[in-house]
Amino acid sequence: MIFVLNGDYNTRPFRASELYEQGLAPIIVIARSEMLPAEKLGLAPNETDISIGVMEQLGVPLEKIVVLPVEGGTTSTFDEAIALRQYIESHNIHSLILLTSAFHTRRAKWIFDRELAGLPVALEVAAVPSYGFDESNWWQSEDGLITLNNEYIKLAYYFLKYR
Repeated sequence: MIFVLNGDYNTRPFRASELYEQGLAPIIVIARSEMLPAEKLGLAPNETDISIGVMEQLGVPLEKIVVLPVEGGTTSTFDEAIALRQYIESHNIHSLILLTSAFHTRRAKWIFDRELAGLPVALEVAAVPSYGFDESNWWQSEDGLITLNNEYIKLAYYFLKYR
């Protein structure tokens, strides 16, 4: 299976669709993200729904996209890892492609290795470049600087909170 992390619907679902089209997995799984206030008012779509829409527009059959229901929705990579563990425990999953942004791979792999420990599943991480910048030019844009800064802060936070 391909597990798409929420957070960047301008890149991640595009790459998930490519990997699905290449036949690397028979299903794509995504956890339902939390509904934010504007979404509750119907003024903005939920980021999970945008990702699903992108994948569907790119040819992934809706029946091949599994949305994990999470009470209150996921708010973090850690929440998504817990939701995925529950799914794997109740389904016959033996290999997993974890799809996330390139700058997020270290933290994502660390938390998923930790949360999926003991399960008979092989985990592979697929990195997707961010929209507008990548590892070779991140310092040339404000978004690149912010993304790198935020990722180091989150890595320290996760290490302290979830170790």
